[in-house]
Amino acid sequence: MAHLTYYSNERVEFKEEFSKKLPNAKATTIVIRKLLRHYKLGNWKRFEIGFTSGRNYSKAGRWHIIINLDDNNFGTICHEVAHTYQAMKENFERGDHWHTKKHRRIMVRMLNYCKKKNWFEDELNKRLAIKQPKPEPTKDEKREKQIENLEKSNKRHQTKIKRCQTLIKKNNRRISALKRFIKRV
Repeated sequence: MAHLTYYSNERVEFKEEFSKKLPNAKATTIVIRKLLRHYKLGNWKRFEIGFTSGRNYSKAGRWHIIINLDDNNFGTICHEVAHTYQAMKENFERGDHWHTKKHRRIMVRMLNYCKKKNWFEDELNKRLAIKQPKPEPTKDEKREKQIENLEKSNKRHQTKIKRCQTLIKKNNRRISALKRFIKRV
């Protein structure tokens, strides 16, 4: 139960951070990967980032982070990434005490970084924005593109022909030089 007491104290102390919700799982993944990359926690692409809901708690370890989508906020994310930081940088094991002053300091550093980056709002807006579909090209545009590709192909083949002709000329010069040497002897 020490975990719940510590965690509830965090919720009071960092009320703003715990009230700053993220819209969905994709946004959460983006923020977690940003933090993992910034704090150089190994190959951040190898991390297993999972989601749960209901009565399950968020948790983290050396190579995985599981976030409860009902409790999807910056406070929880920084808390769990701080656990990963402890596991990676300080080689914490299963029986060690995780919720210490050191963990709190790591978490505060991460929260300050998120604040400094304005809660990654620009990045999230850019990456989560609905992209407008590109208009379908017309028949004429398709034909022009095809003509352009064929002209490029012709140019490439002309270059190959020129290169081969140069090689043939060089070989012919070598052959004639060798034939002259044979006639002299």
